Amino acid sequence: MHFSRLLCAAGALSLALGAPLAAQGPGGLLPTPQDTPNRQGTRGANFLHLDVGARMGAMAGTTTASVQGPVAWFVNPAGAAYSEGFSIAAGRQNLYQDLGLAQTYVGISQPALGGVLGVHFNSLNSGDIKKTTEANPFGERLGGNTFQWTSTSIGIGYAKRLTDRLTVGGQVKYIAEGIPDAGTRWIAGDIGSQFNTGLYGLTVGGSVSNVGTVGKATGALLTRVVSTTDRTVFSETRRISYYAAGVELPVEFRLSLGSDLLGSANSLLGKGSGKHLLNAEVAVNESTDFSTQYAFAAEYGFRNTLFVRGGKRFFNDDRDRGTDTPVGLTGGFGLRLPVKDRALRFDYAYQSAGALQNIQYFSFEVSR
Repeated sequence: MHFSRLLCAAGALSLALGAPLAAQGPGGLLPTPQDTPNRQGTRGANFLHLDVGARMGAMAGTTTASVQGPVAWFVNPAGAAYSEGFSIAAGRQNLYQDLGLAQTYVGISQPALGGVLGVHFNSLNSGDIKKTTEANPFGERLGGNTFQWTSTSIGIGYAKRLTDRLTVGGQVKYIAEGIPDAGTRWIAGDIGSQFNTGLYGLTVGGSVSNVGTVGKATGALLTRVVSTTDRTVFSETRRISYYAAGVELPVEFRLSLGSDLLGSANSLLGKGSGKHLLNAEVAVNESTDFSTQYAFAAEYGFRNTLFVRGGKRFFNDDRDRGTDTPVGLTGGFGLRLPVKDRALRFDYAYQSAGALQNIQYFSFEVSR
């Protein structure tokens, strides 16, 4: 497949991923007086904007202040400091129904060095994409007829409880995305904190993610062997590489305020009977490649075993244009079952995505 056609395929996939994941600012691809210029499509590794975990999905991404355990490595590493023993969280997310996009993640936490050490793996896969050429516009038959786009993040982090109310955490991660023989790579870092105010169950959480290097595409598909001659018997063969512009990461800032409305001694409405829990959280997300997003969500728990969640995210852009389907509505449920000295959790979430139909989340976690 010629390099130009490869770029077309990669560009088409980037649009498919970038539009739903990080449609930035009011407007489309071309600016107008009504739709002002923005940074839409100017960053790589947009899969890092995706919510990770069914609880986060059901809570419209508002869990920066309340997230705890291994899944915190994907949202706010400070929340991992609450892991009291070896803990593991894993899940799968089916994106946009019939587009074949799937995301898989695994996070692990282990108390060590006076805090908590952790590793994470997060991968988005496009599924099979048919190769096409000018000669075979309906599919190439030689050298394999499909390829896949894969985006991956692998990280290692550390979190610590500085006081009984304040936790901090940070991590470094290796990020890569692309197709076979053509990809881009980055090194990045995340930091975050959570602070329990002690006032009516209020907790403040904030994180800064994806601060890292500038990547450039490399690989065999970006190289060619050319021959030069001076029109005599002399000739020379050289291997050259195409010039690739640098691509920055989508630096993202998350800030949220969570409140235990019911169920604990410091709750706004008191402890109640102890059977019922009610939490609420509001959040604001800002990134270098999308307009400011706002969200709110609530979570009800019965006997700390059954949970029901729902929320709404306001994307502050025009991704709902041309469709009557709601965008940003979320909902889901969770089960927490004690198994000896550990807890087994299963969570499910659904998120509406307008013309792109829906996102479904499935999560499992084993922790103390």
